[in-house]
Formats: sequence, structure tokens, C-alpha cells
Amino acid sequence: MSETTPLLGTVSLDHRLNDVRILGVSFFFLFGSQSTISTLSSTVLPPWIAFRAGALLYLSFALFNVAVASRVVDTLGARAALFVSALTYLVYNAANIAALINTGHELFQAGVMIPAALLNGLGAAVIWTSQGIYVARCAGPSSLGRYSGTFFGFMWSSGVIGPLFSSSLLQMQIDKVVVFEALTAISFIALVLMAYLWLARPEPSNPAHDANEVVNREGDEAVLPPATTLSLLLNPSMILLMPLSYLIGFEQAFYGGSLPLFVRTNDPNADLAMKLYLRATLGVVITITAFTIGGFTDRYGSRPMVVVSALIHIVCQSVLVWGDPMNRIPVLVVVYACVGVSNGILFNQAQKLVGTLFSRNELSQAYSAYKFHTSVGTALCFFFSGYTLDASGVPDMRLWSPLFLLLAAATVVCIWVVTKPRAVYAAI
Repeated sequence: MSETTPLLGTVSLDHRLNDVRILGVSFFFLFGSQSTISTLSSTVLPPWIAFRAGALLYLSFALFNVAVASRVVDTLGARAALFVSALTYLVYNAANIAALINTGHELFQAGVMIPAALLNGLGAAVIWTSQGIYVARCAGPSSLGRYSGTFFGFMWSSGVIGPLFSSSLLQMQIDKVVVFEALTAISFIALVLMAYLWLARPEPSNPAHDANEVVNREGDEAVLPPATTLSLLLNPSMILLMPLSYLIGFEQAFYGGSLPLFVRTNDPNADLAMKLYLRATLGVVITITAFTIGGFTDRYGSRPMVVVSALIHIVCQSVLVWGDPMNRIPVLVVVYACVGVSNGILFNQAQKLVGTLFSRNELSQAYSAYKFHTSVGTALCFFFSGYTLDASGVPDMRLWSPLFLLLAAATVVCIWVVTKPRAVYAAI
């Protein structure tokens, strides 16, 4: 595949796609371990510690997105920032191991988990800003959906391998601490791959997009300086992306912390194994969605994609409200599959929209602002998850379902507006 530019002639649309694949594989190892450990933590740690740590992680994620993320990435460069920020994920995994070893000592567990969560929030703000810039600069607007889908496809395949690997170890009666340690050791592969991208590969760029930018700017007297992250939070386009951001954040927190609570029997090891199998189901669906959705996004745009996501939410919430999901594995498989398709669609739309609605010289600030809203949504969801449990300790879907459906509807309306032609949008 190729496109023609005025300055360079024909340029391959697969330019730097292999680097994006390598980045996706590095995230596969890093988030495969971290997400699996976080899922298990909601079961093996006291709920108040697990929920508070998750909430503080995403709250610090939000604050550091506004305060420092774009400046760190602009100073270090996307490649170096990826490597440095990945180290905080290993610290968070180590804190989970220490908390698990000291089961029964809740003050010690909180003292370890809370500072690690705050540090990991800083790392998350930097790593996701870096990722957004890296993929966007490698791709260019015409192929950003496909590049983003490729990245997330590799990353989310960890949601299949990680849970199945962990479940196998648990079924072999291997101690949970050893399982956590094995997952953390595997995440070191991510550091090796990120070091390769940093030290052996050039800065991300796309000659087709760069050449077109030069032509489009001919006659301009100056390029406007980038806006600050704080000012972009009030940008009309970013405001219209808020429902999408919060829907993504709520989905992440719900399937990561609350949805596993629908599995609870008298056998803790069997519960853990089943939760991991359900997580693997989510991983299979979201991986397939990520690899396939990018081409549809590039071809048809974001409007039909968010409509599909909203319809999926109607099905998902109907099943949770009327399907009696407690310990009913077929029902939960349907729910996890629905969440996987929706999440895969929404992540792709967010990556594409942020990368195309904002100018190239303010991408770091734009991705930081977008991630601020996403992380605030996730933090709020974690904070209030404990208050949305019914008397039996499972999520009360009479509270959750209206919220998800409202966010899905708002997302459809706002994406419809923000993707209008500029002349029409300016008149609104």
C-alpha cells in the first residue's frame, strides 16, 4: 500500500509499521503482567485496599497528565519516555507481591500499595502520552486507524496469554506469590524491546505526512506554538471527546474491578481460575476487534463505529440486568465478549480522533488531555465501586446500567458533532 505526496512521490503506507508492532509487543509483556496482577489483586487483597489503590493510581494518572506528562515526553522524546515510564509498572507489580506476602497486615499493605499506585500513575501518564505520539507520528492521518488497531491488537493479545498462563500455574497449585513473581519477571522483556526502539531506531516520523504538512503550510507566516495541556482541556473538540473518554474509563474500571465479583463460590482457587478464563475471553475478543477495526475506521469514520458500540452496550446491560449473572459462566462470557468488542472499538476511535483533530505540534498535549479525562473516569469508577455493591457484595446493575447507557448515548451525539466538516462545526 502507498500514497503519493507532492514532495516525495510514492511513499509506503506501511512506513514504520514494524516499529509500531514492536511497540505493541512491548506493551503486550508490560500490561499482560500488570493487568493480570491487578485482576487477581481485587480477589486476594482486601477490597478497600484494592479499590483505593486502583482509584489513586488513576487519580494521579489524571493529575500528572495535566501537570507534567507532555513536558516529560517533549523533553526526553517519546522513545526514552516510554522506557523510563515502564519502570514504574515493575515497581507497582513488586508492591502487589509485597502486599500479598504480608496478607493479614492491612496497614502494611496499604502503606506499600498506595505510594506505588501514585508512582505508577505518573508512569502511566507519561507512557500513554508517549505511545499516542509515537503511533500518530509513524502513521499520519490517513492510516492512523490501522496503525492504532495494529498496536492495540498486539497489546491486548496479552489479555489472552497472561490469564491462561496464570490460570495454569494456579491449577498446578503453585503459590500465588510465585505466580505474581513470574508475571513480573516476564514484564522485563518489555524493557528490552523499548530499549531497542530508543537506542537502535530513529525518532518516529512519516515522510508522507511530513511532506503534506510542508505543502499545506506554504504561504503561512508562522506555525502557532503548541497549546498547554490545561488549555486543551477546554478546547471544544476535547470537550466533545469527554463522553468517549469517560465511557472508556468506566469500562476499564468496571471489567477490571467490579465484573469479576460476579464469580464467587466456596473454592477460592476455582474462582481465580474462572476469572482468568473470563479475562482471556475478553482478551480474545478485544484482540480480534483491534486488528480488524482500524481499516473500518479509516474507511467509514468514527460515527458508525460509536453507534455499534452503543448498540453493544444495550445488549450487555440487558444481559447483566435480566440475565442473573452471578456464577453463571455462559452469561458472563457474553458480557465479557460485549465489553471486549466495545472497548476495542472505542480505543481505536479515541486514538484516531485525537491524532487527527489536533495539530501535529500539540499532539503530546492533546493525548495528555484525552488521557486526563479517561483516567478521571476510571478513578471515579474505582472510588465509587465499593458503594455500588448490593447486600451480597456484587455490583448493583440498577445503578451501573443507566450510567453506561447514558455515556454511550452521549458519546454517539458528541462524536457526530465533532466529526462534522469544519465549516459546519464552526457555525454550531
